[in-house]
Amino acid sequence: MEKRYWGPDEYDKAIFTIRYKTPKGQRLPEFSDPETSAVLKKLFDPQNFIVTLSDENLGLSHRNNVAEEYFKEIRDLPKAYSAMDREDKFIYGMELIESYKFLLHLELYYFDLGNQNIIKNSDDPNSTEVKRLLSSNVRTLYKNFNNYLDYVNNESSFSEDELISYSEGLKKYFPMLIEKFPEGNKSIITSKAELMLNKAQNEQLKEALNFAIATFK
Repeated sequence: MEKRYWGPDEYDKAIFTIRYKTPKGQRLPEFSDPETSAVLKKLFDPQNFIVTLSDENLGLSHRNNVAEEYFKEIRDLPKAYSAMDREDKFIYGMELIESYKFLLHLELYYFDLGNQNIIKNSDDPNSTEVKRLLSSNVRTLYKNFNNYLDYVNNESSFSEDELISYSEGLKKYFPMLIEKFPEGNKSIITSKAELMLNKAQNEQLKEALNFAIATFK
């Protein structure tokens, strides 16, 4: 907690502790616990990675390597908070949503730097192989964002506040996706969002889904 910004090493230690060192029967760090909420707020602070990954005074290859290290540490974090109780309610619904939103934010930098690095290190950036790699990465990113929409299927497993947080993620990060990667297949998002809209019950969730659909039309 002492460092102003956490690097991949700090994430490695924190996430390892959460996933493997929490004593059996003890709750994981959560926002509702005053003793552990500070750790989560630090863990989910995007400035930790933005300060390095957006610094153009640093080399592209270096930033790409750091992004890969962050991604390696964070990509499975939502799984740690995905447990449900006997009533099919998420035990750590807010932590699950915030970890996934954090991951989506990181992925925007991770895939962008990765594609920039591919172009930089290729002999012919316009070659068929390079274009294939770039397109494949964008497809993967769009698929990952699409997976976020799957949580609408579990609407009843979240509290009202958790659904509000989830909806905020739709409104914040999905426009960032299309702004940074407009070449992606937008119909993947709109088709899934329209299906989820037909199932959604919460009004704020419906509004956010409509917003996402309009953004990608």
